[in-house]
Amino acid sequence: MYTFLLLVIFAGSFFWYFSSEKVKIAQGPSLLLNLVKDKNRSRILAIVLLGLSWILTMYLQGILSGTLAFGAYTMGFFSLIVLLWPYRYFQWKQLTIVFLIALFFEFFIF
Repeated sequence: MYTFLLLVIFAGSFFWYFSSEKVKIAQGPSLLLNLVKDKNRSRILAIVLLGLSWILTMYLQGILSGTLAFGAYTMGFFSLIVLLWPYRYFQWKQLTIVFLIALFFEFFIF
C-alpha cells in the first residue's frame, strides 16, 4: 500500500514540477509529453494526485500524523525532483525496477 502511495505522491510532484513555465521537457514517453504539454492540465492532474494521496495517507496513519507524513513525503519528493531531474538521473526503466522491487518487498517480506 505504501509503495503505491509513494508512487502517487511522486507522480503528483512530478506533474506539478512540469507545470512550471521555466521547465522544459524534451525527451520521454509520448504519453508523458502529451500530459505535460498543457500546463493547466498538468497542474490539475497534480492537484488530483496529491489530494488523493493526502487522503490515503490520512486514512492509513490518522488525520494528524497522516498530514505530517504527507508533508514530509511531498517535501522529499519535490527536493529529489528539483535536484536530480536537471541532471537526467531519472531513467524510467530504473524507476520501474525500483518500484517493482519495493512492491515485492512490501507484499512478500513485510
